[in-house]
Amino acid sequence: MAEIFKFFNSAPGDERWHYASDFADYFGNVLSSGLLHKNGTPNLQVKVNTGTMQTYVEAGEALIQGYQYQNTTPLFLTHGLPEPNSDRIDRIVLRLDKRNNARYIRLFVKEGVSATNPVPPSLQRDQYVFELSLAQIRLTKNTSSLEPLKLVDERMKEDLCGIVYSLISVPTSVFQQQWDYWFTLKKQTLEDDMEAWQIQQKNDFETWQAIQKQEYLTWIESIKDILDENVAANLAARIADLEQGLANHIAEVSHIKWIETVGGTANALTATIDGLTSYKNGLAVSFPATSNSTAAMTLNINGLGAIPIKKANSTAFSNAMANGVYTVRYRAGAFILQGEGGEYGNAKEGDVVKGVTFGTEQGIKTGTLVAYKAGSAIPSNKVKERFSEKWVKTPINAQGKPFGIDRFGNIYIGYNYLSQVDGRLVKYNKSGQIVKSFTPSGQFGTIMGVDVGGDRVAAVCDDRYTYILDLDLNLIQSIPAGTYFSTHVAVDSLGNTYMQYSDTFEVRSVRKYNPSGLQVGIAQLTNNFNMMQLMATFDNQLVVLTPSSPVASLIKFTFSSYYATKSWETAIKTDVYGQLYQARALDNGRIALATSGNWYNQRRDGPRIITYDANGAEISSVSLNQQYENYSYRWTSRFCLCPDAEGGVITSAGAISYINLSDDTKISFATEIVRRLRVNTYTLEHVGVATSGESNIFGVSWMNYSLEDDLIYYHDTAGRVRCFKKEYTLI
Repeated sequence: MAEIFKFFNSAPGDERWHYASDFADYFGNVLSSGLLHKNGTPNLQVKVNTGTMQTYVEAGEALIQGYQYQNTTPLFLTHGLPEPNSDRIDRIVLRLDKRNNARYIRLFVKEGVSATNPVPPSLQRDQYVFELSLAQIRLTKNTSSLEPLKLVDERMKEDLCGIVYSLISVPTSVFQQQWDYWFTLKKQTLEDDMEAWQIQQKNDFETWQAIQKQEYLTWIESIKDILDENVAANLAARIADLEQGLANHIAEVSHIKWIETVGGTANALTATIDGLTSYKNGLAVSFPATSNSTAAMTLNINGLGAIPIKKANSTAFSNAMANGVYTVRYRAGAFILQGEGGEYGNAKEGDVVKGVTFGTEQGIKTGTLVAYKAGSAIPSNKVKERFSEKWVKTPINAQGKPFGIDRFGNIYIGYNYLSQVDGRLVKYNKSGQIVKSFTPSGQFGTIMGVDVGGDRVAAVCDDRYTYILDLDLNLIQSIPAGTYFSTHVAVDSLGNTYMQYSDTFEVRSVRKYNPSGLQVGIAQLTNNFNMMQLMATFDNQLVVLTPSSPVASLIKFTFSSYYATKSWETAIKTDVYGQLYQARALDNGRIALATSGNWYNQRRDGPRIITYDANGAEISSVSLNQQYENYSYRWTSRFCLCPDAEGGVITSAGAISYINLSDDTKISFATEIVRRLRVNTYTLEHVGVATSGESNIFGVSWMNYSLEDDLIYYHDTAGRVRCFKKEYTLI
């Protein structure tokens, strides 16, 4: 048998070679396959990206057959749509693939087979591939989003995943024998000690009892000759008199005397009690009120004098109710009402929730305040909504997409090299604080367009390069733009980048690059193609907006292979809807398009929102004309929109003025009216008003909205990025 030893350094004339598999074999013999953990809690937890067909895996580490895996940021995975008539169970797996054309550990969605009673797919575990199952999720038939309640965590199941533990075991039989011997010995010692203590306590008690009995008998003998029969009888009689006197006194002052009939008036009561000749502290009486009192009350018993009735806080009692029964106790010149609270605040009916009763000096009152619980609707006429400006960044480059926002709420803004030499791409958090920055290597590098998707940021620069970076703005790849640079760039949720490319000024295409910056596809366009906008769709494909190639159109390309195919092309009815402003891909596969509207009788019919489904068919056309609210939409060149994260649209249209509906006073010449178009109703809802005062430079050219934080980001025509926070005021 050969002797094998490993991991020694080489020496002259004696080279020692070690392969990755050697190290993996070593660690695989020491540690099990599974998830690395802290305090017994594994990482790499799978969660559902609500409202989408995506799950995502949080950061963490694992060890599979000695090979290490690490995920540093949440990684999003897309599931295929379920069948119309059958459910399916998918697994989210961490796969080790040792084949030469692979050599990796990566996360995958492993799709199951659709069935009436589906089962999760089996894990592959052979000499080349070994899979750990992090979770399984059931996809309900004929749905387009995943349900968080259908997700099952499988990380702690040893046969499917488990956590890393040592494979080295130590025999414990000797330790067990020693423990058993010590435990038996200790138990016997404690039992012996307890028995001895109990015997000692019993003996001590019997001794004490005997002593006490003897002392009592001795005392009895000592007084037997002192008390004769008469003295003893007198002593017994005196004790009986004292006991009867005490009982009579207690009965007199503590017994509550019932008064059946009360005379006098509602405020000045009179009563009769047999045998009562004076008021004594502790005297207690109960009586019924014959009518409602209206002022401070008194009680006069047997004509001994009218005594004021007071509450425990010494204020006069004045709110007796007819047929109510009241108990009072005399003390220091007043009858004190029993069972009554001592203090009341200054609450009025309008301060207490409607329908809730509360006590006052005047009795029980009922609140009238209308309260709205969390999640309940508040009538629009009871709420004033507006956006207040939180921070501004300036000057920003005004071409292309001026900024992008990641899934954590951070915003990435591009700058002109004349305004900011260093840090021309800056990452800010939602509070407007700088987190990180990036500067192109070229001297004249103005950022012309920015987009964010998955874990990647793409920035188009006029040095004819597109830069692909991670979310911390570390450079992944620099991609040349060809002979003619473009402002058009888009990034899908998987981190793939789509960039317009020009071989000459006429021949154009859109090229697709994976998250590592390698080209993986191309969509060929016609010569002299007039590009207006690129959009990454919900299913991680591409939609192009053109104003005139040869007619205004939306075109979708599918990258099922290296050369993309045209899935559909839809002509836009500009003769009906007017000039194109911009389009945005929504998070349910639809496309929303903003147009200017057309002129009728020297007035516009208002800007329009046209919605197309995932196949390019027009669904709806909604006009923001004046019938909705008292706003004058004149500056329709400022109309833009963005997704609302729930399949609908947030819009922003510039109004020449905003008129206060209550008194018709002009508030501002430069106002952005924020509206919402929900996914299924296609009716506009008022969201709020954002204004910069009487200035005509507050024209919005690009926007994003954070539903979770109620933040809206504007890029205006003065080259500024403005962050507004939505605020609510109850009227």
